[in-house]
Amino acid sequence: MPVSLFVELVGFLASAVSLVLWWPQAVRVWRFRHDPSGLGGVSVSTQVLLLANAALWAVYALLTESFWVGAPGLVNAPLAVGTIALVRRARLPRAYEEAVR
Repeated sequence: MPVSLFVELVGFLASAVSLVLWWPQAVRVWRFRHDPSGLGGVSVSTQVLLLANAALWAVYALLTESFWVGAPGLVNAPLAVGTIALVRRARLPRAYEEAVR
């Protein structure tokens, strides 16, 4: 197996593992998107860090011309944005109710 093919295969596997690690959180957020109590353990600040991480890896991938380094960000960044939006929307009514009391 040529070295470049091996390197690309390792990059692909690393990208796949990154997606698999993130998938359970995305499923949980989607399942409890209308239930603020079910989203209690989801940290918005962690999602913002994930988004920043994806952006930095994307820049690095462009600079090194290595697609697989940035590939997980193509999936994780939209999932992080979606998670932030769903969690904030789910928590908004509760924050409003607490402010009114």
